[in-house]
Amino acid sequence: MTQTLTSPTTGKTLVRAGVRATTLTRFDEAKPIPVQREFIEVVVFDSRLLSRGSQWGHAAIEIDGTVYSRAPILFFKGGYRKYLIGNTRRWRTKPDGTIGKGVYRDAVGLLMWVSLREKALIRDELERRVAVNAKYSLFDNSCSSNVADVLELAGIMARDPRAFGELTPVMPAELLGVLKKSNRLVETRNYKKGWEGGASANW
Repeated sequence: MTQTLTSPTTGKTLVRAGVRATTLTRFDEAKPIPVQREFIEVVVFDSRLLSRGSQWGHAAIEIDGTVYSRAPILFFKGGYRKYLIGNTRRWRTKPDGTIGKGVYRDAVGLLMWVSLREKALIRDELERRVAVNAKYSLFDNSCSSNVADVLELAGIMARDPRAFGELTPVMPAELLGVLKKSNRLVETRNYKKGWEGGASANW
């Protein structure tokens, strides 16, 4: 049976032409927002008194298997797995094939989700900073401040909002504490001393 409706303004008779469902869920249910998720990992290392700049810990960021880390002598870029091994083992194989001392410390990896655009934004900024290689500064150009800066470009809070902005150095422990509370956090990974690499059972 055809249903009709009289327009209250014109008095014309309106006839239903069809019915369309605009959403797949009920009106009172949360609507899913399909966004392609990409993943990056922020890794925070224990402090090490013997290493310059690492007395309060160390931080780095990984994107698609490449790690970026501001060190006192350069802005490092390299393979993530080898980087983790060099930081968690007593001994490591150097690029020239010789055996050298590793840093031998624990680390925590924080897997964060980002959009495709955000990941590209973070990577481009890190590549720019690697190319510029500005002088290291504990206050505004340290390992953790660089990680915090690029994350905040993507709208991810990475430092204590109660601090005085760039006047307050970002410490690795602060970075870890803030990101652990982030709604972008997907997984926490523990890289213990002697990490073997590759298997999730070793996290």
